[in-house]
Amino acid sequence: MTKRIITRVRLTPIRIYKALSGTGGNKSVIAKRLGCHYQALLKVLVKEGEDWDKVRLAIKREAETIGDIAEQTVRQAMEQRLDISVASTAARWHLDRKHADRGYGKKDHVKIDGGDPIQVNHTLIPIDKLDLPVDVKVQVFDAMKKYQEQNSKPEMKRIN
Repeated sequence: MTKRIITRVRLTPIRIYKALSGTGGNKSVIAKRLGCHYQALLKVLVKEGEDWDKVRLAIKREAETIGDIAEQTVRQAMEQRLDISVASTAARWHLDRKHADRGYGKKDHVKIDGGDPIQVNHTLIPIDKLDLPVDVKVQVFDAMKKYQEQNSKPEMKRIN
């Protein structure tokens, strides 16, 4: 039976800043770079104080860089008139899950005080949020229409 050696790593704001660059704000990656467990990192990130507030802000800013890249990917795909569905799938996935604060993301229900939940349609990429020429927006809408038409056709069954 092998013994598990547990070493304690001192997590300081400076060490976290050094581990942060290029992580996209992914706390698992940060913890791995620091040589600590994910839960240990989460535990120090709830500490009070100006230094820890700055660390949390730095992690949030690092995460924002990935959101910026995802938005740029979508924009470039549309501007270059590439196959939007292929070029932007990863970017849309990321925006949908990680950047609801930018207006992206799925919203299934909204509940108003004392009322029943209201169904809200999903919007993956609000076109008005992107600074695009009108002709590119028209192409996006045409691509969406084509996609809906292709996916609404009944499947033909194969006869053996």
